[in-house]
Amino acid sequence: MSALDFEASTLPWIDRPTFPQELDRRLNAGEIDLATAHQLLDWRHQGYLYLPACLDDERIENLLAEYEEAWETRPPLKALVEGKGEQDFPDVEPRSELHHHHFRVLDFQDASEAARQVMFHPQIVRSLRAIFDQVPVAMQSIFFEYGSEQAAHQDFPYVQAKILSHLVGCWIALEDVGPDNGPLFYYPGSHRLSKYDWGEGKMTWNGQSHEEVVQFEQDLERRCEEIQLEKLTLHAKKGDVFLWHAALVHGGSAVHDHELSRKSFVAHFSTREAYPRDRRFPELEPQVVEVHGGLLYAKPEAGAGPGVMGKLRRLAGKAVRKVLRR
Repeated sequence: MSALDFEASTLPWIDRPTFPQELDRRLNAGEIDLATAHQLLDWRHQGYLYLPACLDDERIENLLAEYEEAWETRPPLKALVEGKGEQDFPDVEPRSELHHHHFRVLDFQDASEAARQVMFHPQIVRSLRAIFDQVPVAMQSIFFEYGSEQAAHQDFPYVQAKILSHLVGCWIALEDVGPDNGPLFYYPGSHRLSKYDWGEGKMTWNGQSHEEVVQFEQDLERRCEEIQLEKLTLHAKKGDVFLWHAALVHGGSAVHDHELSRKSFVAHFSTREAYPRDRRFPELEPQVVEVHGGLLYAKPEAGAGPGVMGKLRRLAGKAVRKVLRR
């Protein structure tokens, strides 16, 4: 039985066997600059891209202010809370009553212009476009107030586009991260591992038991150790950005000082080809919004039917078509 892997015919250009030759051609033709070429080669071999000092303080402080305001106004978002799963954000207890730090607010870009400005920072969008060779589309976002302490994992079994390989994770440090507040860890080169079989040759999680998830996590760490991949820890500074491959093995280190926060903003991106509709509203044609050369699907207003959505699409369509032609 052959090892499981992504469908070869739909891989992003950077993961295809022809990438080195195509990169040379574009470099010689002046279609890509030398600095970007080096970044893409690093991505291909290591499975991640680190952008130090990418975001300015003003963008970050705007996001933090809107996040704090959201805990007062409680916009109609979702949150993940340990022990309770996904909840409506307005129903989540005040933070002082949660008695733990394992909670996160989902899709904050639906309620926050500052979140959109952060996740679609021009340098992030440029990097995503270079990796995908297509216009990036945001699939979701997650606001972390504290370290996740999440075990080693890959994202694509959980964050599923129609084409599994069309996925890039983006972690943005909203404050400095050190050894005590749960920094990210990752295994460079682990995106090349064969894919875990969740059963019957499937590479994705579909509600399997907690025990199966633990087995997946342990299998990843075991295989990284067997081939002696180095485990690195990211002690990031406020404004740093870490982009990672769909299959990069990564997680959250233990929090040693539980009085310390580790505010960060995570987004996952795909392409229009692989993510043509909002995962939350698959029955609706999405309202596509352009932000700095990237795209997101706006959350429809309550009660918005096809007629309303059609009007919104017509209003946004011209700008979006312009972006897709770039």
